[in-house]
Amino acid sequence: MSSMTVRTSYFGGLSSHEPADEDAVFGVVRYSQDFVERLTDRNIPAVGPPEELLNAYKAVETAAEDDGEPNPAAVAWNSVKYERRYRKHLAEPGPQNVIDELADRARERDIWLVCWEKDARWCHRRLLANAVVAQLEDIEVVHHPDPSTIPIEAEADANDEPAATLADFAGSGGR
Repeated sequence: MSSMTVRTSYFGGLSSHEPADEDAVFGVVRYSQDFVERLTDRNIPAVGPPEELLNAYKAVETAAEDDGEPNPAAVAWNSVKYERRYRKHLAEPGPQNVIDELADRARERDIWLVCWEKDARWCHRRLLANAVVAQLEDIEVVHHPDPSTIPIEAEADANDEPAATLADFAGSGGR
C-alpha cells in the first residue's frame, strides 16, 4: 500500500491543485459559505479557529494593513499568539475527536484540509495538519501552494532582508 498524504490548500487554490476523485476534501473553517459545501466533502467548523481568536487576528491584521506593514498576516499571527492559542483549542475534546477521525481517514486515502488563507505559514490548517500526522506513521504533509515559494513582501522594509520561508520557521520550533 502506498503512503498517504495530508494536503492543505485554500479554496481559491483548489482549481490549480485539484484533489483526486478518491481524496477526501474537508473544509476546516468556522464560517462556511454555499460554495464551500460544493468544493468539499464536508466542512468541519469544530477545527476552525475559535471565534475570539479569529476576531483578534482579523482586527490586528486590518490594523497592520492600515499601518502599511509589509506582511499584516505575520504581524497578526505573532501579536495574538495564534499558534499557542490554536494548539490549546485543538487539545479540547471536540477538536481532538475530529483530529482522531481525520487521522483514521488519512490512513485510508489522501485527505485535504482547506480554508481561506493562501499562505500556510499564517494559517491554522498547517497546525491542524501537523496534529493529524502526529498520530500517523509515514504520512507527509504537503501544502498547496508550497509556503516556501511565497515571498513575504519586503517593499516597506528598508533594510532589504531576504524574504522569509517556511524553512526559516521550521528550525524555530514554531512556539
